[in-house]
Amino acid sequence: MSDSSIDVVVIGGGAAGLSGALTLARARRSVVVLDDGAPRNRYARGVHGFLSCDRTPPAELPAASRAEVRRYGGRILDTTARSAHRGEDGFTVGTTTGSSLTARRLLITTGLTDELPAIAGLRARWGRDVLHCPYCHGWGIRDEPIGVLGTNPMAVHAALLLRQWSDDVLLFRHTAPVRLRSSTSSSPRGASGSSTGRSPPWRSTASGSPPAVSSRGPPCWSDPAPSRAPRCSTPSASPRSSTPWAPAATSPPTSPGPPLPPGREGLATSPT
Repeated sequence: MSDSSIDVVVIGGGAAGLSGALTLARARRSVVVLDDGAPRNRYARGVHGFLSCDRTPPAELPAASRAEVRRYGGRILDTTARSAHRGEDGFTVGTTTGSSLTARRLLITTGLTDELPAIAGLRARWGRDVLHCPYCHGWGIRDEPIGVLGTNPMAVHAALLLRQWSDDVLLFRHTAPVRLRSSTSSSPRGASGSSTGRSPPWRSTASGSPPAVSSRGPPCWSDPAPSRAPRCSTPSASPRSSTPWAPAATSPPTSPGPPLPPGREGLATSPT
């Protein structure tokens, strides 16, 4: 099948792709979005830090966004792009379903790929117990022990940053180099904790030590149900990777945040 009446093909139907498709459709452009329905955040419990959508289950946001794009005539195909070539008539995109589309322009919004460390049990906890963004997940694990799994020179920076959410941060050097770098200017508590009179903000294990043994609990990854394992974070070396850090599997449910004022129980709020 070939379709040559398209202004723009959008490859990737996440927030960026669907936002672009919506704007183009409202500008009376013919738009087709290619997306396999597997967003990067599908493993998380909810969307955070997004005004009016805080704590929304990840699957609900693209579903509502798809409906808005279709309202203005945009089309969404449940497939992925296999190839793209530029010719005299524009760009021809082949899909995994065997169809091809020709459009005047391409909008590529494929996002990032999370490349996780090869540690047994880590992938199964990704997005729930193993986390990558403190600004997305920090509120839900505040005041809990956090472990940072170092894989690059910025491991110390990550440990210092996480002190904003917890006083108990343990740095596992893992595969990070011996000489670690830190950027203390972005850490609200500072490198030594002197601004708050606290003890040093992080503890470090030797490179050859087990990557997830905490003084406050059993091994983080080898025990399927640790009673008090640290949450673990991994600054990844790949520029396309995220920075995972993980809470224990038996942690309390994420706090719903502050109570809503009367009459606003149906609205999502952002914790302050």
